Amino acid sequence: MKLLQFKLRLLSAWRTAWQADTLTGLLCWTVARLGEHDLLEDGITAPALRGKPPFVLSDAFPGDLFPVPIIAHLQSWPDEQRKLVKRARWLTKESFIRARSHGSFRVEDLLPDRAFVGQDRLRNTLDRATQGTPERGGLWPSSETWLSREQPYLSVYARVTDEFAPTLVRLVRELTATGFGADTSAGLGQFELLREPEAVAWLDEPPTTTNGCMMLSTFQPAVNDPTDGLWESFVKYGKLGPDFGLKNEQIYKRPLLMLRPGACFATSSLPPFLGRAIPMDELLPEGVALIIRAQKRQAVHFAFGLAVPFPLP
Repeated sequence: MKLLQFKLRLLSAWRTAWQADTLTGLLCWTVARLGEHDLLEDGITAPALRGKPPFVLSDAFPGDLFPVPIIAHLQSWPDEQRKLVKRARWLTKESFIRARSHGSFRVEDLLPDRAFVGQDRLRNTLDRATQGTPERGGLWPSSETWLSREQPYLSVYARVTDEFAPTLVRLVRELTATGFGADTSAGLGQFELLREPEAVAWLDEPPTTTNGCMMLSTFQPAVNDPTDGLWESFVKYGKLGPDFGLKNEQIYKRPLLMLRPGACFATSSLPPFLGRAIPMDELLPEGVALIIRAQKRQAVHFAFGLAVPFPLP
């Protein structure tokens, strides 16, 4: 599998976090809407359920920055620097390479989260019966995020098989026509592919000590994945896409325990990715799964994580 970097120029704010599993799901929806069901089922979903996905994505990172590996918190820091380390989120490409080569971090390399700018936009409350605003009115805040002016693009890294790489580029271009995440119909989540994806083989170059890996994705570990490491977890509450034609379009997936980018694991061999594809019976309530299966369809949550070599202390 080759390793590519997609550079995405943002044309608007967005509401949905640019996480690897969300982006992969939207690309799969793109395949379905194009009517390429053989590609979706035989070329993507079936291999993924066998633990052999044709591609694995990272989360989207600002510019050429990388998430701070969580093992940075294990390093002995002076008392006056601990607050800065706790708030740090990004490393420059040069700092990432240096930290991977030396297995240590400098406080001046750790950058706070200033790449994203958030704001709340007030919106009218809608009456569900009339789809208009109620007589008494009503406003509610909607959170939106912008990329700071210092960052020219978002970077998404992809580990992809040679034969699937042209298809992946095509699907990313198709997704630019609709946008990413919530409220694309209102103009949010709009982006374009800045240029053809670039090979980033240097990310796979093993450091001097090849005893671990770092994750660049939001993901859920598989049963046989390594467990000796350090990570930050959170619970994700996802929704099922509306295209299944169910009467209740607000179908929530079961809560998913996910790990954030920057997780580090000790490994005897360097894996290209970790994680798994979550099958429908684990993903959805039993009744919903039965309805979808009766339609001869299935819902799968891609929770793979892109791994790159990184030394552990």
